[in-house]
Amino acid sequence: MRALFRVTAWERASWWRRILGAVARVAALLVILDVLFSLLGPPVAIFFTARSMGHKVPGLWQTPKPLGDYSISDAPGTTLSYSGYQFEVPWNTAFHTRKTANSTATGGWVGIWFDSGQSILFIAPYDQKGLLSEIAGDPSLKIQNARALFGGLSDASPYDQYSALLNTTPSTIRPFGPRAEAARGMMLLMIKAIAPPGNLQSGVFLFQLPGKRGFQIGDPQKSTGTVALEVLDMQGRYVEIICRGPRNGVKFTQPELNRILATLQPVSADSPVREQATKLQHGLDTKVPARN
Repeated sequence: MRALFRVTAWERASWWRRILGAVARVAALLVILDVLFSLLGPPVAIFFTARSMGHKVPGLWQTPKPLGDYSISDAPGTTLSYSGYQFEVPWNTAFHTRKTANSTATGGWVGIWFDSGQSILFIAPYDQKGLLSEIAGDPSLKIQNARALFGGLSDASPYDQYSALLNTTPSTIRPFGPRAEAARGMMLLMIKAIAPPGNLQSGVFLFQLPGKRGFQIGDPQKSTGTVALEVLDMQGRYVEIICRGPRNGVKFTQPELNRILATLQPVSADSPVREQATKLQHGLDTKVPARN
């Protein structure tokens, strides 16, 4: 490097040699800077971008921790059935629903609002391949080479896809490692910042129950906002249940959420509960009285 600034005896012999030497030094310096920028520019940019995202969205630093409380609420409740699934909620008040016009026995979404203030959005995706697979296959998102970017993740199970997403943090991205892995980590970090509907910053939990497992996004004791239940591996299918707190600000409790999780199960088309729900929900917006 010192040779770039050292004037040789050959250059001192005449002024044109000095100009030629200066031009050569500048050209060599530009080549070195270009090489350094090509090698170090992207990794440095990835490093600072990841940290900046973590600063703006603190929830990105959260990773799943085992759920510590599996107690179940025994309060009087209501049994509901939608899109081929049945579950109980620990509230016995009147409620009204609104669902997509194209809801079927195996897919769609329905919103449920209880007079006591709680609300639930129940989603059974039509495409059961997983979140990352949906993103990779959605042409409206215009993500070039999405499948190549996600690598084998787009072909992994829905559970493994969500696990990889929620376990990605700014610190897990290796900007000076393989470029493809760093790019994949940045994409997962961006999806994690916008996709999960729950209060990510308050906590992410991993639960395991007979016949089902998944993730709870949000700690009901730390936030009056939204808690999302991503329930996977139910006979190869998965659903999403988004629980929003009562309008009066009262928080959900973990036993209430566990009541939903523990009772959630697929049901057949001829289930009595399913038949009753079908009769009650004949329209897009239906009022259902409280059950005695």
